[in-house]
Amino acid sequence: MLDFAAPDITEADIDAVAQTLRSGWITTAGECLKLEAELASYLDVPHVVTTSSCTAAIEIAVAHLGLAPGSRVGVPTWTFVSTALSAVRAGLMPVLLDIEPETLNLSPRSLAAATDEGLDAVIGVHFGGCAMSRDVHDVCAEAGIPLVEDAAHALGATDHRGLVAGQGTAGACFSFYATKNLTCAEGGALATDSADLADFARSYRLHGLSHDAWARYHPEAPSGYDLLGPGIKGNLPDVLAALARSQLGRFAEMQARRRQVVDCYRVGLKEIPGLELVPAEADPGSADHLMVVLLPESVDRDAVVTGLAGLSWIAREAVL
Repeated sequence: MLDFAAPDITEADIDAVAQTLRSGWITTAGECLKLEAELASYLDVPHVVTTSSCTAAIEIAVAHLGLAPGSRVGVPTWTFVSTALSAVRAGLMPVLLDIEPETLNLSPRSLAAATDEGLDAVIGVHFGGCAMSRDVHDVCAEAGIPLVEDAAHALGATDHRGLVAGQGTAGACFSFYATKNLTCAEGGALATDSADLADFARSYRLHGLSHDAWARYHPEAPSGYDLLGPGIKGNLPDVLAALARSQLGRFAEMQARRRQVVDCYRVGLKEIPGLELVPAEADPGSADHLMVVLLPESVDRDAVVTGLAGLSWIAREAVL
C-alpha cells in the first residue's frame, strides 16, 4: 500500500550522514551549529537552537516562562498530546480551548473568554501548516500572556510577520520528525528573537549545564562546567543535523512539489459530495503539511481508512 508521509531521502542526504559518521564526532557539535545558523538565515530570525524533538523545544520554551506550579496554560483541543503534556510536565494546568472549524486552529474568541477567567500562558498550534490567526497574537498581547508557538507542522509557513519564526512570542517550536516536511528522523528546533531564551535553551537542552562536550573539546577551552539549573536531555546529535542540513538545502524544491500535490488533491477532492476541505480554500501561506478533509457525520472514518488502504493496494498492483 502507499506509505503515509514517506520521507523524501536522496543519495545526497545519505552521503551527508555517512560523512558525519566517518568524521569521528557524531553527537552535538559543528553540524548542529551550522544547521542552527542556516535555519536562522532561512527564517530571518536571530536565534535558532536545535533540540531532540519539537516536544523538547516546547518544554524548554515553557520552562523559560518560569511559571508557578498550577499555573493555567491554554492549549487547543485539537492537537497532538505533546502540546498539553509539555505544560503538565512543568507542573502546570492545561486549559482546553475551542478551535475554529474552518482551520482547526485555536479560536481567538475561545482564547479571549479564557483570559477573562485567568490564563498565565498559551501554547498555540499552527495546525496542518496553516498559521494561527493574527487575532490569537493580539489577544495574548492585550492580556499580557506569553504565547509559545507549536510550529511542528509549520516550517515554511507564513503569517502577518513573514515566515513563522517566533517573532514577538515566547518562541516557535519546529519538528523534524520522520513525517515532517523536513526530516532528520527525530529532531526539532526553537526559533526566537530573544537572546535570553536562546541562551537558556542551549543550557536547558543539556541537563542545564554551562558548556556542552563540543565547547569543552577544544585545547584552550575549560574542561569543567557548572550546573546552572535542572534541565532535560534534549540535544540534537550531529549525525541527524547533517541530514537536516542536506534537506534544508533543497527545502524550497520540496515545498514547491508539496504544493503541486496539494493543488491536485484539492481539485480531485472537491468532486466528492459531502467532503469538506480544511481550510475550504487554499491558504497561500500554508506549509502544506497535511491535506485535511472532514467527512459527513454519518460516515464511519475507520471504514473510509480501510477502504483507502485497499484502493492503494489495487493502485500499486496496477502500476507494477
